[in-house]
Amino acid sequence: MRVEYFYRREKRNFAQRLLLQVADDSNLYGWGIAQHMFTPSRIDVAEVQPDDRPYAGALFAIHSLRSMDREKRMILTTAVNLGVTGPLSMADEAQTWVHRAIGYTKPEGWHNQVPNDIILNYNLEVEREVVNVSGKLIVSGVMDAYVGTLYDAVGAGFKLQVGRVRSSYDTPPEAGNGRKDHQLYLLMQPTARVIYYNALLQGGIIHHITSSEEGYTLGKDMIERISAFTEVGLVYERPKLAISLSRKMRTAPFKGGNALEYGSVTVAFDL
Repeated sequence: MRVEYFYRREKRNFAQRLLLQVADDSNLYGWGIAQHMFTPSRIDVAEVQPDDRPYAGALFAIHSLRSMDREKRMILTTAVNLGVTGPLSMADEAQTWVHRAIGYTKPEGWHNQVPNDIILNYNLEVEREVVNVSGKLIVSGVMDAYVGTLYDAVGAGFKLQVGRVRSSYDTPPEAGNGRKDHQLYLLMQPTARVIYYNALLQGGIIHHITSSEEGYTLGKDMIERISAFTEVGLVYERPKLAISLSRKMRTAPFKGGNALEYGSVTVAFDL
C-alpha cells in the first residue's frame, strides 16, 4: 500500500537537495508513505517454514523527485526512504485486520517475522526514450539502482507502451480537444536485476551487527542474486486522472522458492 502527494516547487530546500535533477523546467516532488507486507505461501501455519520466505513488514516515508529533460527525452527519478522493518511496521496488525474484515484466513506466523530495524535507502531510476511512433508506440530504456539498509541492487530493462499513447516529453494537447486528451495503452516493462542485499529476507543492519537470533531470516547464501521482473498492464489517462491495472511477476527471490505473481492498481488525480 502506498499513498503519495506530488507538487512542483521552484526553490529547493535541504531535503529536496538530496534528490537529483537533470533540468530546471520540469521537476515533480513527492512526499508519501508506504507499507509492505510479506508472508510465506502457507499463512495458516504458526511454525517457521524453512522452505519458504520469512514473514516481513516495512513502514517508511518517501521523499522523491521526478526530473525531466525534454531535450534529451530523459527522466531521472530519485527517492529517499526512511522508516522501520519488523513489528514496528505494524504489518501484522494491518494484514490481520484486513483478513478479519473480509473473512479470510488469519495469518498465524507473524511472531516469527523479520525483527525490528531501520530503513534508510536511496533509490534511482533513469528512463530514456529511444523509439517514438507518434501516437502509437513508445520504447524507452530503463536503468535502476538501490543503495541502503533495506535493499541493494542494480538493474536494467526497457518499457514498451502500445496503443493511443503520447510521449511525456511532448506538449500535451489543449484541454477540451476531444479524444486527443485521452490515452489508453498497453504497458510492458521487463527488468533484469542483480541483488546484493534484501533486509526483508535477510534482516536489517542492527540485526546483523548484534548477531540477534530474534525472528526468522534467510542466510546470504540462500538469496538469488540475479532476478527477472516483468510488469504487464493497461493504462488509461485523461486530464487530471490516470488509472493503471497491472500484473507483476518476478523469479524466485531465494533458492528453492517459487516465482511470484501479484496484481497492482494505481490511481493518480489532481486535487
